[in-house]
Formats: sequence, C-alpha cells, structure tokens
Amino acid sequence: MAKRVILAVAGAGKTYHICHEIDPTKRNLILAFTHENIYNIQKELCDAHGCVPKLTTVSTFDSFVYHQLVLPYEPSIAEHFGCPNFVSRGICTVDPPPQRIKNSKGISVANPRYRKKDLLAHYITDKEQYYCATLSELVLQVKRNRKSLIKRVAARLNMFYDCMLIDEFQDFREYDYDLIIALAKELEDVVLVGDYHQHSVSATNNSGKPFKNKNDEVSYDDFVANITKEGFTVDVSTLAKSRRCSIDVCNYVSQKLGIRITSSGDHTGSVIWVDDAVSILNNNQITKLVFQEAANYSFHALNWSYSKGDTVDSACVILTDGLDNLDSEKFTPKKIKTSTLNKLYVAMTRSRGDLYLMKASTFKAIKEFYITR
Repeated sequence: MAKRVILAVAGAGKTYHICHEIDPTKRNLILAFTHENIYNIQKELCDAHGCVPKLTTVSTFDSFVYHQLVLPYEPSIAEHFGCPNFVSRGICTVDPPPQRIKNSKGISVANPRYRKKDLLAHYITDKEQYYCATLSELVLQVKRNRKSLIKRVAARLNMFYDCMLIDEFQDFREYDYDLIIALAKELEDVVLVGDYHQHSVSATNNSGKPFKNKNDEVSYDDFVANITKEGFTVDVSTLAKSRRCSIDVCNYVSQKLGIRITSSGDHTGSVIWVDDAVSILNNNQITKLVFQEAANYSFHALNWSYSKGDTVDSACVILTDGLDNLDSEKFTPKKIKTSTLNKLYVAMTRSRGDLYLMKASTFKAIKEFYITR
C-alpha cells in the first residue's frame, strides 16, 4: 500500500507534476480544495494528455465526501443516530450554529440552537440539509456494529479507483485532515502534494491540526515527523526546486524568511528595493501585492494571500509596518506571526522575473493618491 507525501516549494509545479505523472490508463481520483484548483487540474490534464483521461475523476474534496462517503451510506448514518426514517434534502454552505454566542451585553453564553455531536441535528439544518462544513466530521463519527464507516468506504473506493491524489494538501485542516489520514490508512495508493509553508494562507481552514497543536505552531521538521508516523513516505526532493522564481529571488527568500527554497534556474530576475514608488505603482506591467484590501487602490493589486497559485511576469510586494526592516541584517523571521510569514512567502514567490520590495513607510507617503474607496 503506497502512501506518499510530496513536499513542494512555491512554483515547483505541484499541479503539473500530478497531471503529467499519472498513468492515464489507471483509475485515478484527483481531489483539491477549491473549484479554482479543479479548473487548473483539468486544464493541466488536457495539456498533458489532450483531454481529461477517461478513467480519471477530478473533484473538489467536499463534493467527493458528499457524493462518495455520505449519500451512498445515508441509511447507515440514519441508523447510527437512531433516525431510521431520515432522508436528506441536499446540502448547504451555511455555517452550523456555533456552540457559544455573545448576548446583548457581549457576554459569551451557550447557543440554544447548538446540537451536540452525537445528534444528527448537529450535522443537518432544520430543512434536513447537510452542513457542508461538518461532512468530514459526520463521516468520522458514524459506526455500524462498532465498525467504522471509513473501512466500508475505503473498501468500496479500492474497488473503483487505483490511486487517490490530493493537490494542495496543506489547505486541509481538522476533520478534513483526519478524514484524509483515516482513508489513506485503508486505501491502496495515496499521494498528497503540497507546500508546508503555504498553510494558513487561504481565507478558510487557517487553524488547527496538522499545523497547529493547541496554542503551538507545528514546525516543518515536526510536521514531517508526524506525517511519517502516520505511515507516509515523505519526498522532499522531487519538487524541491522552483521552476518559477529566479536564483536570486529564491536565495533572498531563503535568507530572509528562513524557508528552504532553491531555483531550477529557468528564469532570471533580481530583488529590487523601491525608491521611486510612483513609477512602480503607475507601471501596469508590474503586479502590486498588498497585505489586504487590494480593491481599495486605483492600481492593479492582489492581496498577498489571494495571489496564491498565481504567476506574474514581475511583482512588487508592498510590505507592512512590521516588515519595514526586512532589508536589515538584523531582521529575523522568528518574531513574525506564522500566518503573516507564510503570506509574505507566497507574495514574494509569484514573480517569474524581478521582485520589487516597497517599504510600508515609502508607500504611506503617497498612499492617499491611490485610494479609491
């Protein structure tokens, strides 16, 4: 039973690797977190094989869980919760009621609409629709005659698929992650591909297991050790070099952020500190990357986190106040919040050419002339 984790660096070609390395004659199941990921996978498969191979299935993780792990086993789910007549009426993306809410005085109190995890009502709405956010939790909860639903699901998946591949695995947290690990232990062939240093970057799934343990961040080395204990072989060499970023940019990122990244040398580009901010901001050929609220500026800009997955010809990263000393020899990433550091890493690795860096103090001097709202 092959179980592999391929740890990649930014721009190494994670999706490219998955799509070009699969055997199109096998029954492949490729999963990803977002619909944008799915679109990129489908496009790359077409580039690699002329079309999406006939035996290859591509799906978002949520859709996979709903259609393959929940709906076929709804009678077992109903039996588990003692609701034999239950028949679902679809799925919704509304968040389930939180366990606690704040009252009119701002005091945290028990939410009367919250239902405990051992009740079916915890996982469905009043209209008997499944909460998308609790699908993985539901699957992990259900047993039949003390036998986990996971084992039955995995046996079925092994009949229909030869290999399961998951792109951008660092986007999965908590119950989604637990479900992936539980399934992997039962499936014949599983490959997870992702970049550890791009976790905590997306708008959702930014906290908890496997990258945070209670109040402590899980380091790269500890993560590798933990995933190895789960039975995975960890590959840190196949996607160790960025095909996007230049040698100079990779060296600078490694030096300043303490993140190990090297370049394949496919592109050239320098790291340039900006003195003339106006000429950069007015240059439409240079993509501007701001920490947040990119839509508020008259120049074309992206938020650091939203730029994840993008490749541009050249980029200007506008720094925050806490990073104004990035050019100093005394700068250390140890005092930077992990999520901020990872977002900066994403922003600094978008360019296939030059990387411009603008201090917050430099930007603030002219910022008001570019604000549109």
